[in-house]
Amino acid sequence: MAQESSKGQPISLIDLEEFKPQTEEDSRERAIFYATAMAVLAGNILTSYINYCKSAVVFSPNGQFKPVETPPISEELFKQIAKEVQTVSLWLAVCENSDDEVPEWFKEFSYFSLRASDELIEAPLAKEVFELYPLDLGIIPTIQSLSMNVCHKLALGETRVDAALALGDIILEAARQRIELLKFSLSQSMLVLDTWVAEVKPGAFQLQF
Repeated sequence: MAQESSKGQPISLIDLEEFKPQTEEDSRERAIFYATAMAVLAGNILTSYINYCKSAVVFSPNGQFKPVETPPISEELFKQIAKEVQTVSLWLAVCENSDDEVPEWFKEFSYFSLRASDELIEAPLAKEVFELYPLDLGIIPTIQSLSMNVCHKLALGETRVDAALALGDIILEAARQRIELLKFSLSQSMLVLDTWVAEVKPGAFQLQF
């Protein structure tokens, strides 16, 4: 399914063919940027979800509305869950932008992106994330499973009636951002990409709320 560009025109892999990496080294280097950018996006998505849940209010026994109480979230737990969101998002970008057959150059690029994601943060490994979710069942079951799992891990299930599935909605709504990041990582010069990675990489999975 093609996603719209910032000018309202749809972007598809066919549109990106002209930017496809010409060598394995070029593909690998651009994948580092793409994985890092997707890590930042994953952190933003997870932050939005947490803030959405934490912004809920409850009616207290004394007749007052008060913020819902939520357990603290450690930096390490945030990183681990952001890695899950990032890994599934990399897979999702392939599903969203490919038909029955994925172009070889995009397969290679996506593979290098997953390897780069494991260099950003080792645990869980991308292959371990894939083993957790029903990828063979398609996008919706996978995203719903991820959303419910994250909700459970963060103990946010009692914050809102839609807490278990809200993360999935946020992830799916970020489709345009995913294709824009893919286009940027393929079309920009390596100087631009390397400069961005050097500035962002150390904090890609930092707690943002």
